[in-house]
Amino acid sequence: MRRLLIAGPLLGMLAGAASAAPLLRPEAVVTGDLVVAGDLIEGAGERAGVALFRAPDPGMTGRVPAEQVIAAARQAGIDDVALGGLAAVTVTRPSREVSVAEIQALLTARFAADADLPAEAVAITLDREGPLRLDPRDAGPLQLARFALDRATGRFEAEIEARERHGGRAAAVVTGTAAETVETATLLRPLSRGDLVTAADVRIERRPRPAGAEPLALDIVGLAARRPLREGQALRESDLMRPQHVQRGGFITLVYVADGLSLSLKAKALAAGAAGDVIAVQNLQSKRVVNGVVTGPSEVTVTAPTTTVARR
Repeated sequence: MRRLLIAGPLLGMLAGAASAAPLLRPEAVVTGDLVVAGDLIEGAGERAGVALFRAPDPGMTGRVPAEQVIAAARQAGIDDVALGGLAAVTVTRPSREVSVAEIQALLTARFAADADLPAEAVAITLDREGPLRLDPRDAGPLQLARFALDRATGRFEAEIEARERHGGRAAAVVTGTAAETVETATLLRPLSRGDLVTAADVRIERRPRPAGAEPLALDIVGLAARRPLREGQALRESDLMRPQHVQRGGFITLVYVADGLSLSLKAKALAAGAAGDVIAVQNLQSKRVVNGVVTGPSEVTVTAPTTTVARR
């Protein structure tokens, strides 16, 4: 009789455990593209592998209202799921993070090989700012499954993939711009027209090759700005000129040289000129116009032909 009294409560407890309602989990970590019942519901039984939701993107976490999970579970054939006091559940999908630098290195190698350029002569700019996030199972080396380039604009679309441990592949698409670079002189300060360029004013760096035929400037120290130039500007040859020693309309010293003698007088420049240029100047006294060579700041020299005296 006593044995029956003990067995009765035990049987009741076992029956209660067997019929315990499935319980909603507060959080889940998933690795695939889908969230299945077993990820969110403890005691889902044979329905544990049924898909309920699409998983977040790799590296992301999402919140799902508890009632929405209950409704999805009911559609999957799992009834009477206990909320356990939860209002929502969180689903996290880990990721393998691929940095921007890794992506650029992969694309640089491909573009350099296609264009027969050294890697340092290639600039890759991605439209994305942050890292690429792949499934954490994608632990293999990165490789390009596809690289499509518009050579007219430099725009590209590339598909990056990594072999997964389980033998499949995962791919992600990135877009951006690829360009050949050349060395150029870049201004470290703004210049006004006529300012001379010193070594401290420029930095040599690589910039994308300009579309036009006009070359970028490199050997520019000692030249003058032809127009106002801004800080950070990549200089072209047309931006610079030889220093102008004489300004149009300015007063200059006109030097006449003949037979070893020289005569200096005031004159007016009728054109601007750098050292070595031939310009027209006007004698202020005689109003006569002559051509001379710019020989220094505000100085123009006219050399008369040497007089030869015949001996008798």
